[in-house]
Amino acid sequence: MSKHNRFVFFSSDPEIAGKLADSLEGLGTLVHEQPAPDALTRHLDDSLVNMVFLDFVPDDADNEKLARSIDMARLLNRHKPDMPSVAVGCMNSPGAAVAALRAGMNDFVDVDNPEEVRDTVKRLARRWNNGREDEARYRNVLILGVRTGMGATLLSVHLASLLQEMQTSDRNARLQTEGKSDASEQDAGMVSLHDRTCLLDLGLPVADGMLYLNLNGNFDFVEGVRNLRRLDRTMLMSAMAHDSTGLSVMSLPRDLDQLNSISHADSLFLAERLRDHFGVMVVDVGGMPNPAFIAGLVRLADETWLVTDQSIAALVSLADILKEFEEDGIASDELSLVVNRYDIQYGMSAEQIAQRFGLPLKGTLPDRTLAIMKSTSQGHLLHHDAPKDPYIKAVRALANTLVVPAAGKERMQEQKSGWLASLFGRDSRSGSVR
Repeated sequence: MSKHNRFVFFSSDPEIAGKLADSLEGLGTLVHEQPAPDALTRHLDDSLVNMVFLDFVPDDADNEKLARSIDMARLLNRHKPDMPSVAVGCMNSPGAAVAALRAGMNDFVDVDNPEEVRDTVKRLARRWNNGREDEARYRNVLILGVRTGMGATLLSVHLASLLQEMQTSDRNARLQTEGKSDASEQDAGMVSLHDRTCLLDLGLPVADGMLYLNLNGNFDFVEGVRNLRRLDRTMLMSAMAHDSTGLSVMSLPRDLDQLNSISHADSLFLAERLRDHFGVMVVDVGGMPNPAFIAGLVRLADETWLVTDQSIAALVSLADILKEFEEDGIASDELSLVVNRYDIQYGMSAEQIAQRFGLPLKGTLPDRTLAIMKSTSQGHLLHHDAPKDPYIKAVRALANTLVVPAAGKERMQEQKSGWLASLFGRDSRSGSVR
């Protein structure tokens, strides 16, 4: 990380600014400014600024401080949404962390934990300035079936497999440009995590995604949480299940009672760690019954697709889920609608459903139950047998919407953050996932 980085901290408290400056020593220059909107816009117009910090440390003597910080965060997102941003707070005030996240901050750090501050800043810097600006990137997606049987897992598996094909094609083209003409023949086992898709198979029934991919693996979600501190590239490459193309998969344990032994916070932190390691992540939570955990996953994802069909039961379930999300502070504009097994003759049109529930329509998938069943019963995904099938064409179109063009075009806005571990504490064991 360059020592020429320029950070700006907006705070009226010189003591907090001093602590932050000490934590950032050697990483760059910290400029301390008063929390004024005109000062923020002035610095955002400065091309030398790499990261913005806002003060979310509570002050009993100033009841308006948090409100001002929230306003500053919203101004930052309106004026320059791709600017990396960090909320500076303290662990004993989780409400401030929640407020910071909802206002659009990328991350939340404890001002009294210098190591955490440095690690967070380095991670955000790598994410925005990873030296690969000439390559396409991908948006991470959460896929939620509004009720069991909506086809969310089948969509997740096919989408993840197609994304892996796209990443492999990108990688081969890149290596060939570098003069490595045999790139397409290289062993998938040698592919870095940056060029891999991760399928986080959290749907029910357990491990259906693994089943469709003909994979087995003992390193499940609970094992991942238990090994958080050892979870590096080497461990992920050796412990996770991978198919022959390089697609990596992690599922829930067969014994769901094990979920009671891990905390909500650590579970979300595992999802965050996987997101940071892999080039793109698809999370399937079809049928999972824990609304609070799903809401946390929504905040980590770049996009969330709600999968429904045209049946009355599915639409009632969709209404219930939207109500739960609203109670958790998740707005409908953070969600998209995918209508599966779609046929205009079945009932309401996809556009009517989207309009009725106030959701943007991401796409529709045709009813190809027989074709999909024939392929999966033979241990294949449909695009392996019929790459031009209408269902595959529709899933491929959805996959293409996740591609973020290379530098020179609009950059992906990454507002999903690592605040979760800071908010709950990585050693917490309260509040299980199940």
